[in-house]
Order: sequence, then C-alpha cells, then structure tokens
Amino acid sequence: MNLAKNLRKYFRRRFWEKNKKRSVKMKKKFSFIVVLILIAVLTFTIAAVTQGQSILEKVIVNKKVRVGILTDYAPWGSRNAQGEYEGFDVDIAYSLGEALGVDVELISVEAPARVPSLVSDKIDVMIGCITPTNERAKIVNFTIPYASEGLVLMVWADNEDVKSYHDLAGKTVAIVRGGTPDVGIAKAAPDADIIRFDTIADAFTAFKSKKAEVFVEEELMVYYQVAQDPRFKTVGEPFHRGLIAFGVKKNDQEWLNYLNNFLTNLRFTGELVAIYEKWFAHKPASLVIN
Repeated sequence: MNLAKNLRKYFRRRFWEKNKKRSVKMKKKFSFIVVLILIAVLTFTIAAVTQGQSILEKVIVNKKVRVGILTDYAPWGSRNAQGEYEGFDVDIAYSLGEALGVDVELISVEAPARVPSLVSDKIDVMIGCITPTNERAKIVNFTIPYASEGLVLMVWADNEDVKSYHDLAGKTVAIVRGGTPDVGIAKAAPDADIIRFDTIADAFTAFKSKKAEVFVEEELMVYYQVAQDPRFKTVGEPFHRGLIAFGVKKNDQEWLNYLNNFLTNLRFTGELVAIYEKWFAHKPASLVIN
C-alpha cells in the first residue's frame, strides 16, 4: 500500500513539475510573441503617421526646406566667383524660406534628375526652370506658373547657314537629354543631327568646343550667355513656348496649396517682378492664359 501510495505521489509530482515547466515555457513564448506584435504595430503606426505627414509639417518641424536648383544655368541658377549660389530661382528659394520662417538648403540638381529627385524624396521642392509638361505631370505635381520661356538657337557669330530652326536639317545640335529642348527640337526639326548630353553644362561645352554647330536652350539662359560672350549669337525667334512652375512630390495637397499661395502673394505684391527684372533686365511676359 505504501509503495503504491508513494508511486502515485511520485508520478503526480513529476506530472505537475513537467506541466509547470511547460506552462512557464508557454508563458515566455506567448510573452515574446506579444512583444513582437506590439513592435510590429508600433512600427506600422509610426510609418503610417510619417507617410501621411505633409512636407509642409516636416519643413516647419525641421526648420529647413530642401530646394532643388540648377547650378549650371545662369541667370536662373549658378555659382559666383565666391562659390555661392545665385540667380533668379535662388532668390525665389530664399523668399520661400523667409515666408516659411525656416532655413533654406539649396541642393544642386542636374536637369534630367529634377523629377527623380522629387520622387526619391531628395528634395522638398524643385525650383529649377522646370516646364510642367503633361508627361512630367504623370509623375509629379506642379504649382501655378511663376515664369514663361521659349527655346532659342545659339550659334557661332560667323555662322550664316542657320537662321532659324527651319535650317537645322543635317546640322549637329547639342541639347540636354530628356529636357524641354529635347522635346522641342525633335518636334520642330526632326531631321537635325541631335547630340544629347546628361547635363546642360556638357551640352554647352560641346557647342563651345565646336563638337556641335548649334546649342538650344531656354531663351533667357541663351540671351544671358550671348551677352557675356561676343563669339556667339542667337538666331530666329523663340519657339516651343511654355510655362515654368515649381515641382513637388505627388499626393501632398497641403504642401502644393501652400506653395501656390506663396506664388500668388509673390506675384500680387510685385516681388516676383522685382526679382525677375534684377536678373533678366526686363519685365516678365504675362502669365495670363487667354
């Protein structure tokens, strides 16, 4: 009897101890799973809040706006002898920072990288002589216009063969890849021998080194360069006219609304005209669309 009783006690104790250990392990495992779930939920929540936060809020919280500019495109944007950025778009960027009450971080962006820089969140806004084409508008959003432009041909001063884009058949033409000149020349002079470059500076350098007979760019940039160097001249009237706007990342209506409001006030107060005349020495064309 005692033996049987002791055996029952022994097995009950072993069963209880075994189940107790199993229970402890289960509790630890359960606690670990709960912690993982909480971490996942917290991470998702933070990501969702961050993703849904407007760039406007981020700019105000960080006290800094990241502005993409062209730095090889005087007088829109370039570096002066002291290595400082200057130009029409640069002044507008600083006016934006002043309106926001934040610092301005100017980020040099090559022309073909203007849209990708917005998509990749490298910059908060692109202020770099960008034309709001329908193709670009599929990828990024644009503000109301703040300037207008047309394309102009630049040739060497002794060039008598090219009078307008109608004379470009068989002529070598240097342009930046994927920009408005690329689209404009392909449409206006399909028989031209187009040489495409990754940057505006490379295209201009190729023209100056006579690797191309013609350089095509936005009119104000071309007029500015010709005024600086008598070796060159412009020919023909501006063609393929378009508007210039700020570029912003899609799906941020709050940021887009703020920038449109900023540009409306800049135009209404006359500050935009004053900045324009400072860099281009004449009044801007009307932005009223008839």
